[in-house]
Amino acid sequence: MFGYILLSKANANKQETKEYRAHYCGLCHVLKEKYGKKGMMSLSYDMVFLELLLSDLYDQERETVTESCPVHPLSRHQATFTSASRYAADMEILLYYYSLLDNAYDEKKDIKKAEEYKNYAENVSRLYPREAKAVKDGLIKIHEEEEKNNKDLVYMSSLFGNILGEIFVWKKDDFFAPELRAIGESIGRFVYIMDAWCDKEKDKKKGIYNPIPEGMDKDEVHSLLLESAASASETFERLPLDEYVPILRNILYSGIWVKYEIKEKKND
Repeated sequence: MFGYILLSKANANKQETKEYRAHYCGLCHVLKEKYGKKGMMSLSYDMVFLELLLSDLYDQERETVTESCPVHPLSRHQATFTSASRYAADMEILLYYYSLLDNAYDEKKDIKKAEEYKNYAENVSRLYPREAKAVKDGLIKIHEEEEKNNKDLVYMSSLFGNILGEIFVWKKDDFFAPELRAIGESIGRFVYIMDAWCDKEKDKKKGIYNPIPEGMDKDEVHSLLLESAASASETFERLPLDEYVPILRNILYSGIWVKYEIKEKKND
């Protein structure tokens, strides 16, 4: 259920793409520093958005290094990171671990792989008990509703929205916490619905639960996606951001739709 919150390269200029890539590599740098190669394997685009958002909102001092990495050993590149990168890296590990457990629950795979990240996730849980509780409790609730074959897509998406809502709040009881939670909740709903829509045919073939009810058509799904995206964007525009606004807007207004557009082109 990850990999949807990314930059639309088609709608970004060279400088924006370069900056985004530097923060992506910066998050990878921090994951490697904190968790080694296993940390790097958990890297996704989703937490880059969170890192950029928090770094901008809280005016985090950034550090940039030029390095090579196992993925691109022959070319050196810039990696930019801030204090928010460390929080985003911890959330990446937490979400990755529970996503592996989720795969083990749904498709009986990744069980051994999940065990490799268990100690990392437990350490993160001790540092961030609020976030860890939200992820664990939220996924348990989702699984309970899946067992009931709950097809209320709005309700099911809100459960995942609650998870991301807590993840997006870096500093509890902070002035910006309500807005950050609202953005996370809206994006979480969007991601859940998008993932369900993209996996609908595959899940049907495998006999796996999918929250989209029979008879719900593309227009209805699209309307729910638009509602969630608009809610996230409306709250985002109220925040006092200045440094990464073009990149963040690209992601919110274009990037989150990339995989939807790919799916629709295949269906044409």
